[in-house]
Amino acid sequence: MIQGPYTIEDNQKREDRTELIDGNIFKMKLYLPIYAQVLRALYVMMATHIGSEKTGAKIYQFVGVQLDKDEKTCMVPDLCVVIDSQKLEGGKFVVGAPEMIVEILGSDVEDRRRDLTVKVEKYAAAGVREYWILDPEHERMMVYDFTKEVPTLPEIHSFAEEVPVKVFKDLLNDEWAVSFPELQNKVQKFFEVQKLTKEVRERRKQKYIKIVRDFT
Repeated sequence: MIQGPYTIEDNQKREDRTELIDGNIFKMKLYLPIYAQVLRALYVMMATHIGSEKTGAKIYQFVGVQLDKDEKTCMVPDLCVVIDSQKLEGGKFVVGAPEMIVEILGSDVEDRRRDLTVKVEKYAAAGVREYWILDPEHERMMVYDFTKEVPTLPEIHSFAEEVPVKVFKDLLNDEWAVSFPELQNKVQKFFEVQKLTKEVRERRKQKYIKIVRDFT
């Protein structure tokens, strides 16, 4: 953490990947490939569903969120779903609390702590309705429902389940769930293709080397 007070304007002058929380700057670590593919697969699945339903909801990846509608906080969630279009009118940031936020727990301890503690409090206080925290390493996730009058512990789900998106049901009358077995299958296929592509390139390389050697 780089202790402030800093503003959004200060933070935007930086060249590294950061987010601003209550005037303090936090560096954001890059994900390992497996985490990035889980996030990408979830984004594609949710975006495809949102597009097919034509509800007007929007989903964003790594967009700046002016959570408290001030100059001291601009958070960058991994995914966020915005249903109230007025929060997009500024065109630069999401202004106010997205209806849903998703964060992926990475390998960096500081990032994990922030997702599990600081962001839970910030998102709840700002009016986020639903907060998912995914842990690809252990194939588990937590779902916070901040609409309840009395704060409760998050629901725990495994990646073997289909997990309903509550904001879709509550605000759009859309009973849809993310199939995590399907998501994992998409991620697995991606890495299988990557492995096959690498093997093909290596065979071509060895064939080329043999041709060169035979020629010389």
